[in-house]
Amino acid sequence: MAELLVALLAVMVFSLLLAVLAAWLGARALQKRNRVSPDVATPAPTTWLGAPGTGARLHRRLRTAVAVARSASAIAPTAPHLADLTAELEREAVALDTHLVIASRIKGKQGRAQLAALAQQVRQVEQVASQVSLLAAQAQAPLMAQGQPSALDDLARQLDLLEQARHEVAEVETAAGVQRVSPYATPAGDDPTRVAPDLRKAPPGRGQAVPGT
Repeated sequence: MAELLVALLAVMVFSLLLAVLAAWLGARALQKRNRVSPDVATPAPTTWLGAPGTGARLHRRLRTAVAVARSASAIAPTAPHLADLTAELEREAVALDTHLVIASRIKGKQGRAQLAALAQQVRQVEQVASQVSLLAAQAQAPLMAQGQPSALDDLARQLDLLEQARHEVAEVETAAGVQRVSPYATPAGDDPTRVAPDLRKAPPGRGQAVPGT
């Protein structure tokens, strides 16, 4: 009888451990799925995977935009500049995600105003991601004639404007005494070690096609 009780106890303990492990793995999977960048943890709660709030919806739009840009650059190995653009876009999206979490915690008109300003920047991220996707498709079948302005230059300008807008948000938060929680959410000049990628495309060689709009 004692042996039977010990066996039952062992089965119960083993089942409990399996349940705990399954719950932990499930929570970890949700946290990874909730990331804007697969490589960077997000401060956004996992409830934002399906929550209807403004911050949650903007967070999901950032995730989708980054996923679109990463998929597009992955299928265009002949256009290495797209990888640089996507990496920079991803850094901006991660920083914006942090600002979304901060703004969503601010009550009243101030919080709504910050979310409205961040929504414009999220739209910019989506536009750049869409253009990266278009350039990746064109890299497979180049259509741009020699002498036309490069769409990569236009994307680089858009990323510069996006980063400038994000820095303005960061400065407002700093002035308000808000503590940022992401290493990517630093105002301009705070991180002298960060070097922005050179997005200017080298002149094409003879016979090399140039992707464009």
